[in-house]
Amino acid sequence: MSTVDPAAAREARLRRLVGSPKALILTLVGGLTLVLAGGAVGYAVSAIMDRVRVSTVNSVFSDTESTMAYWVTPIAAIGSIIGFLAYSHWSHRYSGGRSIHPRPVTLWFLGIAVTMWWATTYLWAPVDMVGTAIDPVFGEHEAWGTGAWFSYAMRWWAPGLATIVFVLSLVFGFLSRVRERRGRELLGRLLREGTRTTGEVTELTLPVSNDSGPSVTHWTFSFTDLRGQRRWVQRIQRLPRGRVLSIGGPVTVLYDPSRPHDTSRIFVALEGGDRAEDYIGPGLRP
Repeated sequence: MSTVDPAAAREARLRRLVGSPKALILTLVGGLTLVLAGGAVGYAVSAIMDRVRVSTVNSVFSDTESTMAYWVTPIAAIGSIIGFLAYSHWSHRYSGGRSIHPRPVTLWFLGIAVTMWWATTYLWAPVDMVGTAIDPVFGEHEAWGTGAWFSYAMRWWAPGLATIVFVLSLVFGFLSRVRERRGRELLGRLLREGTRTTGEVTELTLPVSNDSGPSVTHWTFSFTDLRGQRRWVQRIQRLPRGRVLSIGGPVTVLYDPSRPHDTSRIFVALEGGDRAEDYIGPGLRP
């Protein structure tokens, strides 16, 4: 049995994966799986909507039926779970926790949007007559109501809605990466020019630790600035895996001495404090 510190060995393995070809390949595979799974979801949703649409715009006596397959639904669900887990895990390993890749939901909705445009354009059943439900048996034709027109317009608004969600996710992901980049730039500047001091944890809520992955914790720490004034900082943030918090426990606080009240310029390290990787704070992911 090895006598090496298991926590140190785990951290060493994670550092070796950062930027490695293995992590990159598995990230790409996970991303492709996520896009394909999103495509399956888009197909399944389109199939269900086509059945509803056909029953709404055509007469109950019409022979027109949807020909889209419904067996895709369980494949879409299982593929989405696998894709989300694989892509999230390996992109985090490759980047070392930095936001340099598109978000999982962005890739997922890319597949959904593209497939829904394709399905609604080429795979949906035809309408017997636009504006009228044709009764081929008794000849009692009926003009469309609001519901029928709404269903008919599904071919545009349904994939359009998926496209809007995709674009919004893309924009929010970009803004998140910009915020993280600025946070890391600020952290680097404070490591050179800021002030480090020892603080303590004064309040926290469960979970206080998580050995399986980052956990979201609401906690408070305090420190005393260069003027002798004690300050408290509240955070709701993800904590790195394996980190344990306890009330009264020490932390290293890095702050801007010219603006000690500005919480956006305060970073904290649960362990260490000499490297940028030790700190968590505004815009940074553990």
